[in-house]
Amino acid sequence: MRLFCEILSILLPIFYLGLVYVYYMIFTGKHKKYEQWTKTLLLGLLIIHGAEIVLRQLYLKSMPLSSTYDALSFLAFSVLLVYYLIERSFNNKASGFFIMIFAFFPAFIAAFNHHWQPEHNRLLSTPTFAIHASLNIIGYTALAIGAIYAIMFLIQYKNMKERRFNRWYEQLPPVTYLENMSKRAVLIGIILMGVGILLGHLQTRQMFGHFFVKDPKVIFTDFIWFLYLVIYLGATFRKWSLRTMAYLNIFGFSLLSVGGATVFLLIKSFHKFY
Repeated sequence: MRLFCEILSILLPIFYLGLVYVYYMIFTGKHKKYEQWTKTLLLGLLIIHGAEIVLRQLYLKSMPLSSTYDALSFLAFSVLLVYYLIERSFNNKASGFFIMIFAFFPAFIAAFNHHWQPEHNRLLSTPTFAIHASLNIIGYTALAIGAIYAIMFLIQYKNMKERRFNRWYEQLPPVTYLENMSKRAVLIGIILMGVGILLGHLQTRQMFGHFFVKDPKVIFTDFIWFLYLVIYLGATFRKWSLRTMAYLNIFGFSLLSVGGATVFLLIKSFHKFY
């Protein structure tokens, strides 16, 4: 079984690279015929990658995300999942090339670095933690994709305002699509992170007797989630301008990336496992 899992893990980045190629051909307009196959290819790779995750964890007899490279593999899977949901909703494939590049690199790194020793950390071996961490990773991924769409929106907005109808303008989705795709990605991130954070607090209460602990990683994650919730509600009900929403989206993800790296890597936390 291990040999089969290793072969499947190595094949995954090849499959992801194949999707990068398909979306590149669509983006450049060289083979529009591929557009009719993208949903099938996305779903097929989702099933294959999901099966690889399940089989590897069955072999190890542990929960997913029990190592750094497990998390990277799941990150690639999350990018694929979120993009699949967005493409099904809006049926616009012009941004797929950039999203697939974003998915390929963590899949490539993880494929050649998996550990094949079971995890013995009691916390990492519980289903509640696996669900909590999985939902948070998918939520973070959705916010990242929302930021990518926000950057594309600003590029298209500037091209349209300056009447620069160049190749980028022709190939990228229209601004209305980019706005809605960004908002949908943020909404997915808010919902999944909200559930994941709630499960984390419930597990904290079970372990330490308190629903909330003064831990920098927990505080930062709660703050980021609340910030995105305010941004989304403001854009929805206060009718903030499209550019304001895009800039706030990029600001939120920049804060998540820089602040998260600082808190997670430099500040001592009970929440650090790898």
